Amino acid sequence: MYLVKNKTILLSFLLLSLYSVILVYSASFQTALVRYEVSAHYFALRQFLFFMFGFFLLLVVSHLNEQIVVNGKAIKWMYGVSFFMLLAVLFLGVTTNSAQRWLNIFGFMFQPTEVLKLLVILFTATYFTYFGKQIEKSDRPLFLYLFLLLLLVGLIILQPDLGTAGIVFVAALSQLIVSGLSLRRIFKVILFLVGVSLVAFLLVYLVHPDFFSSTKMARFSYLDPFNKANLNASYQLRNGYYAIGSGGFWGSGFGSGIQKLGYLPEAHTDFIMAVISEELGALGLFLYLSLIFILIKQAFRVIFFSSSTFDNLVAVGVVSWISIQIFFNLGGVSGIIPLTGVPLPFMSYGGSSILALACGLGFVRAGERRMKKQNGEGESYAIQKKN
Repeated sequence: MYLVKNKTILLSFLLLSLYSVILVYSASFQTALVRYEVSAHYFALRQFLFFMFGFFLLLVVSHLNEQIVVNGKAIKWMYGVSFFMLLAVLFLGVTTNSAQRWLNIFGFMFQPTEVLKLLVILFTATYFTYFGKQIEKSDRPLFLYLFLLLLLVGLIILQPDLGTAGIVFVAALSQLIVSGLSLRRIFKVILFLVGVSLVAFLLVYLVHPDFFSSTKMARFSYLDPFNKANLNASYQLRNGYYAIGSGGFWGSGFGSGIQKLGYLPEAHTDFIMAVISEELGALGLFLYLSLIFILIKQAFRVIFFSSSTFDNLVAVGVVSWISIQIFFNLGGVSGIIPLTGVPLPFMSYGGSSILALACGLGFVRAGERRMKKQNGEGESYAIQKKN
């Protein structure tokens, strides 16, 4: 038995906000003073403002009615915005670190792929809710969805941004698997996706044979970062190792980390996990993962107990999004997988990511609120399920 705690998501978000702002300050003050010649509080203050605006968006989105999103016009708008944002990045985007992922809008740097993650999740949930009956009867709308999804994923890969492409693809596939399709149709979808992937791989090899050159394959330096041939490519990864290894269980103490002082170029963004590990140790990482677990637990309550297809699919998508992105970030920093350049959810500096995640949690909280009304104010979901 458990009661609905509708403020749990809000409280967890605020705690993550506080934790992130503190860590971003510690990780960025050297970069702010030396590299950008601005105030030591510059990045931390902006991160605080991002979170406050994100909290406002979370509250607003959590009170939206399902009908606003689940309709034919919304499906077209969500996909259209996603498609044209990616086209804008390809033709008008700002290139940073060999990747064209940003748009400069009146002096503000905006990363469309962060918003795209949420839009694809909403598009998938709306599509399978709105066209549910047609999908049950025919494969045509199902494979139309797959075509539209793969088109977006392909545009993301062209940036190139393999990390985001993987997150979007796996999150959407997770939603598809739990959407009510039979095992036979799921197997058919998997075969289709494998076939398309093989064809795409072959086309890339034929059109761009240099794709597998030593420069392109430098991302695999994580396999042997201390080899002399990989020293340049693995510079950031090796310094991340030093930070993680020196932190131990308790850490060296807040603000006393060494690697952030010019050794980790992305200390306050992609590699903030290394700063957490060095200064707060394994205990600091455990605290972060505990707060994430609370958010995911709330989303799972919507997945298991809500009667709304839309709310279920959104919750599955958001859980997949957060979980996969954490795996990509922590896995890359710790050397388990290649570095992908994706931020650590709710911790890395960046407004695009924070605002998109806040809206995602807002939709989960909206589903939780609707579920609470369905099951009765203050009653246990477990009792309702049993009855």
